[in-house]
Amino acid sequence: MLQRQLENRGITTYVANHGGEALDKLRQSTYWKHSGADALDIGIVLMDKEMPVMDGLQCTSQIRKFEAQGLLKRHVPIIAVTANARSEQIATLLAAGMDDVVSKPFRIAELIPKIEELTLRYPDSNSLSDPMGLLVPSAPSITPYTM
Repeated sequence: MLQRQLENRGITTYVANHGGEALDKLRQSTYWKHSGADALDIGIVLMDKEMPVMDGLQCTSQIRKFEAQGLLKRHVPIIAVTANARSEQIATLLAAGMDDVVSKPFRIAELIPKIEELTLRYPDSNSLSDPMGLLVPSAPSITPYTM
């Protein structure tokens, strides 16, 4: 549902079912240091905190390690998507390297300004042909997204 809502607003989305797939998509993207001409244009990553195989905290940590190792061309903006929105959980997500947090359930109208703000905060994303291309979780893990 989230993917459809974003695409209805003209935002290209790429879906990952878990953190491992998200890392695979990132390796196929223009963020990857050795990406080719056919690389995916991903501007922002929406990272669900609760995912099978590799959760959002582990995946974000790995992305930040890739950045530190020089495997990525630039900072990857990440918005955490979580049902746990208490201040302690938000602090944990930000400390793990996520750039912003949106709590479920949320309205798409609440998410779009966060996406736009991160696109402006990290202008390297604007050099991509589709700066609003998103990597999104495949399905909500705890509570559904609302319209």
